[in-house]
Formats: sequence, structure tokens, C-alpha cells
Amino acid sequence: MSEDSTIAPPSTGNAVVDRALAEVADLSEVDLAEHHERLSGAQDVLTGVLESSRNAVQTPIPGVLRPRTQEQHG
Repeated sequence: MSEDSTIAPPSTGNAVVDRALAEVADLSEVDLAEHHERLSGAQDVLTGVLESSRNAVQTPIPGVLRPRTQEQHG
């Protein structure tokens, strides 16, 4: 693949997710033997982010406002 056709990975605003996506963004440029390791690593990271969000401990994403809860409305 030529450099002009390289597509940058999406930017989510969550540094952990962005790093995981960057690891798999250039799979077509790396040896096939590395694909499984990169995909597996990204899946582990993304699964961890989802699991932590289910436990309400997700790190706030800069620039994204969280909805106010009933207690905050006072």
C-alpha cells in the first residue's frame, strides 16, 4: 500500500482506545505473522475499556460532558 493511501486511525478522544486502534491501523503494512498478536492485543485493550465502563469507573473523556444525575439537579 502506498503512503498516500494510508488512512489514519479514528480519534475517539480516549487515549487508551486511540492507541489500541493505532496498533491495528497499519495491518496491511506488517507481516501477516504479526496480525494475530496485534489484533488480539487491541481486542484485550478494548474489552478492558468496555468492562471498566460497565463498572462506572471509566475515565472521563476530555471535552465530553457527562449527563447530570438526579442528585446533581438538587
